Amino acid sequence: MTELDNSLELKTKSSSSAMNKLSSVLAAAVMQRINLPKLISASGSANSIKIDQIRLNDTSVDSVDVLDVKTEVDTGTVTMENARAIVSLNLRFNFGVHIPLPWPFDDIDFSDSISLGGITFPFDIGDISIPELNNVDLEIPSATLIDIQVSLEPVNNLHLGGAVFNGLELDNTVLPSAGFGLGGMSLGALSLSELNMPSVSSARLSVKGFSLDNTLLLPSISIEDIKLPATSAARVTTTAPVVVPGVTSETRNIPLTSGLLNTSIDISPTLTIAISSMVINNISAVSTISKIDIRDIRSTVQVSGVTADGIELNSVELESITTTA
Repeated sequence: MTELDNSLELKTKSSSSAMNKLSSVLAAAVMQRINLPKLISASGSANSIKIDQIRLNDTSVDSVDVLDVKTEVDTGTVTMENARAIVSLNLRFNFGVHIPLPWPFDDIDFSDSISLGGITFPFDIGDISIPELNNVDLEIPSATLIDIQVSLEPVNNLHLGGAVFNGLELDNTVLPSAGFGLGGMSLGALSLSELNMPSVSSARLSVKGFSLDNTLLLPSISIEDIKLPATSAARVTTTAPVVVPGVTSETRNIPLTSGLLNTSIDISPTLTIAISSMVINNISAVSTISKIDIRDIRSTVQVSGVTADGIELNSVELESITTTA
């Protein structure tokens, strides 16, 4: 009986020693890492790429330069309704005295002018109809907008379709970066000098979201030779009265007397036209822009829900594989 007890005690100690050794081995393998100095794929493809949302927040533009805007306008009948004209005559009285004297004395000359104010003649014209206006060319040499704050709506459900790429390289990859554990077995040191695979496939790659650490900066965007689509409208009506102020004409001088006393009157006419509304029928316009310069676009970028389906990597090469604790 004593011999049986001693045998059982020895087996128990042996089992306990084996368990301790196994525990030590497993403990050493709890934080294993796989080191991949370089992973190379010659080419690859994805069947489809989808992005749920791209948000551009706090977007600003330093300046926008619009150069050489030309617009050609053609119209049908133009009606100016309830036109009223105001004619103002600004009057100035001029006079001068000339007294000739015998030699050796100088002649006596004196002149001046006096404002006589103005006279206003308002009168109603009624409706003015112009049959048509053709080839009205409007040109803006340049225009500049500065310090623009832009609020952009997010881009949702962006489907990019399939994609191909080449020359994929990953340097100094550690899987996983915090180490991994093994249960039920031990993993010692592992080293492979090279591993080649003809292809690697994955059903789906997904990224829940990412954002840039720094603000996105696009230094400059230039768009040249822009031809805008022709626009037309059957009827355009102004919503407020139209006033054409201060149309001036040449000043007319009317002589009154001559001789010793010279007098005359200067008349400066000014025309102001007021129209209750303007109706333009069958208007069409064609516009061109020589160049648009957009400078220094800044924005924060947030991307969420990136998925790529049917990923295929071709000619995959691992230069070496090692494991470290």
